[in-house]
Amino acid sequence: MDELVKREKPKPVAVEPAGFNLGQWMGRREAFGLMAGRCSAADVEIVRRIRDEKLYESLDCNWDEFCTRHLHAARRGVEREMGYLRKYGPAFFTVRQLTRISVKDYQSIAGHITEQGVNLDGAVIALHSENTGQVADAVEELLERSGPITSKPAEPVPFDALLKRCRTVVEQLQAFDGRLEADQRLALGRAVADIRTAAGGLGAVIWDRR
Repeated sequence: MDELVKREKPKPVAVEPAGFNLGQWMGRREAFGLMAGRCSAADVEIVRRIRDEKLYESLDCNWDEFCTRHLHAARRGVEREMGYLRKYGPAFFTVRQLTRISVKDYQSIAGHITEQGVNLDGAVIALHSENTGQVADAVEELLERSGPITSKPAEPVPFDALLKRCRTVVEQLQAFDGRLEADQRLALGRAVADIRTAAGGLGAVIWDRR
């Protein structure tokens, strides 16, 4: 009799259900471990919700105090992690947990990585702990192929000039009356995500007008 072999499919990174309990989550996440790369995409998504819905106020603190007291991380670092989730998606956090890859290196090979896994020459290596060695080897190979990243450092620009440029872009986008194609909408979304990530890294408070 032939033996039936079942292959376990990798489970996608899940975001905590809408009705999560803040106290229970804080109990199991006493230390967020952002800077050590131990947080998951689900953790970051929960923290984003805590910030956006001001759930931290139930702990009698503001957003800055919540990050320091309960996440054991600076607000700037927390918001930078949320920026990574917006820009790269959940796969970034899984790959970082498995390989300790830097953000700069990840950016150079991000096109080869999806939630399904790391694509190396057409073969997709699933992102789960049992494949840690294979994922690490594939990432290392992709990094070697990408070569060293050399870029000329940007010239420092006064903040007032930067802010003026941002406002000019907003005005130009509002004045634009053309129809964007799918790839153009995607490119614009990525550019906006890059700006949000950079601004969050400087400690800017990101808020949406409703």
